[in-house]
Amino acid sequence: MKCVIISDIYNIVYFAVPNKVEDLSLEPGSHNITVNWNKPINDSDCVTQYVIEWKYTLSGIVNTKNDSSEENSYVIEDLDACVEYEVSVRAVNEKNESSDAVTYKTTTETVGNYHEQIILLFLLYGWAKMKGNINCQNKIHCK
Repeated sequence: MKCVIISDIYNIVYFAVPNKVEDLSLEPGSHNITVNWNKPINDSDCVTQYVIEWKYTLSGIVNTKNDSSEENSYVIEDLDACVEYEVSVRAVNEKNESSDAVTYKTTTETVGNYHEQIILLFLLYGWAKMKGNINCQNKIHCK
């Protein structure tokens, strides 16, 4: 199917609406999400751009990026760590028409290794407590 259909009788131009993108996947980092997708199976020649939207699910704040039809990935940056985001991608034709977006949710990762941070805090607390007990046993800096 071609993207433009012209009727000579009425001089009408129709633009085929591309189908949904295929195989949307999200790869979260601590402050970014890499979004990957494949072109729609039908009418992929009609795609002029992809619209990527991401929403912080708790606040409802939505951001949008229009990406060229030659790309099939995008990195959303400057995100908060350990937060759930809803990400959608839709293929758009020349008239800004599209089928429904494909949408998934993902949560950005924590900064660093959370478990290592907890273990380190526990060890530091134990060391500080032990140091305090040693000082008191030696009657140095005891209150």
